[in-house]
Amino acid sequence: MKKAIIYLHGFNSASLDLDGNLLTSKEKLLLMQEFCLQKDILFYTPNIDYRDFEGIVEDMLFQWNQYLDQSCDVVFMGSSMGGFSSEYLAMKTGGKAIMINPAITPSELLPQFTGVTENYETGEPYCWEQKHCEQYLKYEKELESSSQSIDRTILLDMADELIDSENTLAKYQDKANVVSYDGGSHSFEHMRQALAIIEPVIFD
Repeated sequence: MKKAIIYLHGFNSASLDLDGNLLTSKEKLLLMQEFCLQKDILFYTPNIDYRDFEGIVEDMLFQWNQYLDQSCDVVFMGSSMGGFSSEYLAMKTGGKAIMINPAITPSELLPQFTGVTENYETGEPYCWEQKHCEQYLKYEKELESSSQSIDRTILLDMADELIDSENTLAKYQDKANVVSYDGGSHSFEHMRQALAIIEPVIFD
């Protein structure tokens, strides 16, 4: 069966430049693109706007359905807020999630960014407000209360400066395959090593 990855970048970031080209200056994306080309995996990594999580879910479920129509087996994957999104989408679809330094409680993590006025990667004008943080409470509660079994693989850099990796370990060690790496950062600096973990998740 053909394989596909839906990859979601982190908060106020981007995967594509303003011309729609992959930001290959980001090592994670470059390595994933090369890996998917080598393994004949479809790789979908759009720019997404975390001010509208409901819209993100609708768009990604539409893309998931498009892949199903092509008889593809889909894995959701993402970094930070993309990790949270991947977990939620895996819950919704019964699919797999690969979560890289994932945000666990966006409603608590994101208020520190209130007042941000442009996208970090593209420079596009952008405004992050408290109401954008609060929308996530609903989705956090839905994940927390769900009885859906989720196939999660979690990749952690233990020196993440934004999210407490120890908290992530404590939360998921009994309900996910958690692979941790010494050092690193929130950007995740061990993607090359992690490909050996990612490949069997996709092809099992």
